[in-house]
Amino acid sequence: MLALLATAALSWWQWTLAPQPWIGLQLLGLLLALYAVFALARQQKHAQEQAKSDLTALHKQILEAINAMPAGFEIWDADDRLLLHNELIKRQYAVLGTELRSGAGFEDLVRQSLQLGMIKEAIGQEEAWLQARLNGRRQVGASVSTPLLTQYGDRWIHIYQTRCPSGQLVCVRMDVTELIHAQHDLARLQAQSQQDRMLLERAIDAMPAGIEIYDEQDRLVKVNRRMMALQAHQDYAPGQPFEALLRRTLAAGALPAEAVGREDEWVAQRLASRGKQQGPMLNQLPNGLWVQTHETRTPEGYLLAVRQDVSALVAKEQELKASQTELEAIIRTAAVAIVTIDARGQVLSSNPASERLFGYAQAELLGQNISLLMDEPERSHHDHYLRRYAEQGGQLTGRPKEFHALHKNGHALTVEVAVSEVCGADGPFFVGVISDLTDRKQFELELQHANERLLRLSTTDALTELANRRLLMQRLEEEWRRGLRLGTPLSLLLIDVDYFKLFNDHYGHQAGDQALIQVAQALRNSACRPTDLVARYGGEEFVLLLAQTDAEGALAVAERCRDELRQAAVEHVLSSHGQRLTLSIGMVSAVPVRGGSASQWLAQADLALYQAKAKGRDGIVSTPLFGAD
Repeated sequence: MLALLATAALSWWQWTLAPQPWIGLQLLGLLLALYAVFALARQQKHAQEQAKSDLTALHKQILEAINAMPAGFEIWDADDRLLLHNELIKRQYAVLGTELRSGAGFEDLVRQSLQLGMIKEAIGQEEAWLQARLNGRRQVGASVSTPLLTQYGDRWIHIYQTRCPSGQLVCVRMDVTELIHAQHDLARLQAQSQQDRMLLERAIDAMPAGIEIYDEQDRLVKVNRRMMALQAHQDYAPGQPFEALLRRTLAAGALPAEAVGREDEWVAQRLASRGKQQGPMLNQLPNGLWVQTHETRTPEGYLLAVRQDVSALVAKEQELKASQTELEAIIRTAAVAIVTIDARGQVLSSNPASERLFGYAQAELLGQNISLLMDEPERSHHDHYLRRYAEQGGQLTGRPKEFHALHKNGHALTVEVAVSEVCGADGPFFVGVISDLTDRKQFELELQHANERLLRLSTTDALTELANRRLLMQRLEEEWRRGLRLGTPLSLLLIDVDYFKLFNDHYGHQAGDQALIQVAQALRNSACRPTDLVARYGGEEFVLLLAQTDAEGALAVAERCRDELRQAAVEHVLSSHGQRLTLSIGMVSAVPVRGGSASQWLAQADLALYQAKAKGRDGIVSTPLFGAD
């Protein structure tokens, strides 16, 4: 352009020398106009380059923004061909590989997904499902549509679709797998809760005792059929106050026999003592039945009343009282051994029961020292007690005592002796009433062993022989209180076996039980201190309670648990972690503080375990305890 201007300037100069100067002026004007045009063109070119640069930068920013979105984002043209998608779409639909690219047709991509079996709901009806999906896609309007829920592989996706004025379709795909699983779990728990409630109500109705449940305002919540039968005059409508029911009983003349003649006073006393009785109440109803009532207040303030017909027991008790005198006479003469001795310990008399107990006839015992019937150590000490009593006075009588005795044949006996001192004409003598406890002691010993076995069974998981949930909660409360009192740290590991449902489905429940036993052994090997507790929390979940253990020590134990199970090398072909059984561990470690509770530890460990699963499993996540410093 500079060369052109120079040529034009030279021509102008030549023209100015010409005999017609006005022609030179016209040429000068033309040159100036050309210069302005060229300047404007250059400015427009610069503006276009700047606009292109700005557009490129804006495009880059838009791409960065949609790639940063937590949801899949895609734009389709009016012919349903892919224009744009973010990185999350690539990850959500990774099985499509290179087919997922700009220009790809929506129908082609869906057909490929159907061939791969990724759309679970369409299996067996692929073509019909595809046509329905395409028809629904064509009907998408200009406002955000109701999300379409679909399962792609093992993930659940919410798809939001909006049609632009240009005909382009904008889609946002959100992974809601965890939400769907949570909804399924909630529905299952609600169904189980409803089933448990129905079972509880049926069990209450089936009980042989009458049941009433009142809320904290003493209004009726639940009554069973047996109670309705005992109180046939009542109209048990839920929500009625107890006082109204009691006064209806008064009006019906159905108060207990003890209230006759003082009905108002009895009702007032009954209302004042409501829920405060330490023991059961025994009343006789107008129809002659004897009813025993237990009232228990729950921590929530509810009151549970249990009424039981004990007419048969009362009748038997009355019969026993009537024959008590006769029975006591029989016991004195036949049921127990009675021996009298003098101050020197010599036998003065014995009854037939003594012969049955010790094997000695009365003639064989008379004049013999009572120590003949004793075993060591009582035999060596007996005469010493008598001498000290004779010299210093003191107490030989009192509460019954157990002694080791001997039968005539040398057989060891355990007896209970109650001694009474009697002042006779020739001085004091002593009457000993001797009961045989040998069989009872043997029974008590067997009962003690049975109780010990029962205690072990009640606190031990039958499959893994670890502590069960009941013992865990008891020990957790104890260790939490000890940590609170001493200011020492406490740690808790909540452990879940990864993909265990898949393991059971693939290998069978028997193999699943064996796997849980191997996991239990690995955990037992990892927590070696006497104060450590390894418990089965339920299903495939376990808990390690580590007293006086800080976070560093707890983490070491958690790693040891994973190492032990890794060395066990339990095969799990459906696991994404080396085709072996692995653990996810939620850990909480802190010093207990006032205002907290032991139950918070399990809640926090459960939260940490959830995070460990969300991060891909086969890992450890520690979370701080709410309320801890």
